[in-house]
Formats: sequence, structure tokens, C-alpha cells
Amino acid sequence: MQNKFHILQLCYLSVFFISILKADDNLKILKQLKDNKDWILIEDRSDSIRVYEKQIDRMDLKALKVEKVVKFNPKSILETVMDINNYSNILSSDDLTSFIIGQKNNLIYAYNHIPIPLPFIEDRHYIFTIKKVSNKEVSWSLVDYAKVKATSKLKAMINKNPTAVYLDYGAGFWYVEPLTESISQVSYTLYMDSGGALTNNLNDLFTSQSIINLYKNVLKEGKKRVEK
Repeated sequence: MQNKFHILQLCYLSVFFISILKADDNLKILKQLKDNKDWILIEDRSDSIRVYEKQIDRMDLKALKVEKVVKFNPKSILETVMDINNYSNILSSDDLTSFIIGQKNNLIYAYNHIPIPLPFIEDRHYIFTIKKVSNKEVSWSLVDYAKVKATSKLKAMINKNPTAVYLDYGAGFWYVEPLTESISQVSYTLYMDSGGALTNNLNDLFTSQSIINLYKNVLKEGKKRVEK
């Protein structure tokens, strides 16, 4: 009986330390994303969006950054990013589910469920924390599955979509850099591992398409809010 107790203790400790390591990994990813070194320009698009990539330490996939110069008040962009409950409208996706779960230690906890319109590929979902760091920046990172399972409220969110793949590794941030009184550079930087049975190439394809679509939709909504 005592041996069983020790085994249970070891199991709980293992889950606890794995949870800490994964959470720490996402914070380390975020720190690397904010480092301006080693970004490589891979595409200068016709819509004036520049796309960069960067290798992240101990991760199989590459991070992406998109940026563009805009000629409207960029405060509305960060307001749009923080408007989580309206993501489905902002992204013009009725299938997307996004909502705020709660707030703790100045962090907003939120949930996303993303349908994948391909046969034999499961939907993705995740819980993340997001924070407006300053008038120039909003940053977020994923909450790992071990922590979600250990929190009844978060676990209930996940249990509503048990067949979807839960994402463990991901972080990103939006940054607005004023260049003149009327011109600003807006960037969005992201690392996301879509998990499941996706190959690295397919994961890169999904990520590159989704970050550009998200970025364009947020800029469009931000401009619309300024013009109201």
C-alpha cells in the first residue's frame, strides 16, 4: 500500500513538473519572438505585408512575423485584438468559437476552438492567456494541457470538444510602432504548433495562411473602428 502511495506521489509530481516546463517553454518562446535578431525576410507581398521567419530553440517549427505600415490610428488594432468575444465576427468565421473564461493576476484567460475543413483532420482548440502589456503591445501564450486538466473550470471548457486536438505550444504578440503622427508600423509575431498528425510542412502551411488572414482581418476591423 505504501509503495502504491509513493507511485501516486511520483505521478502527481511528474505531471506538476511537466506542466511547469511547458508553461516555461511558452514564456521562453515569447521571449525569443520579441528578440529582433535572426529574423529572415521570406516574402514581400503585393499587399505591402512583409513576412519573416525565425528558428526557435528546441522547436521543430519556425516562428512567423508579419508587418505592414498603416495610415490610421493603431490603437484600434490593439482594441480589436483584445475584443476576444467578437473574434468570430472580426474573422468572418461563424464556425470559430472564442470567449473569455475569466481573469487572474492581470491575465485574461480565453478559449478558442478552430474547425479544420479537411477530412480526417481533427479540429484544434486551446486555452490561452492574453494581456495588454502597454499602449504598443498585446502578448499571449498557450496554457498547457496538464494545467487545464488540474483546473476544473478550464477542464470543463475542453471537455465540450473532446475529439479536438489540444494545442500545448504557442505564443505571440502584436506590436505597434509609431513612425510619424499619422503613420505606424504594425506587426504580429507568432509561434504555433498545431499538433496532431500534421506534418511539419502542413503545419507551416496552415500557420502561414492563418497568420496572414488573421492579420489582414484585424487591420481591416481596426480601420473600420477608426472610421466610425
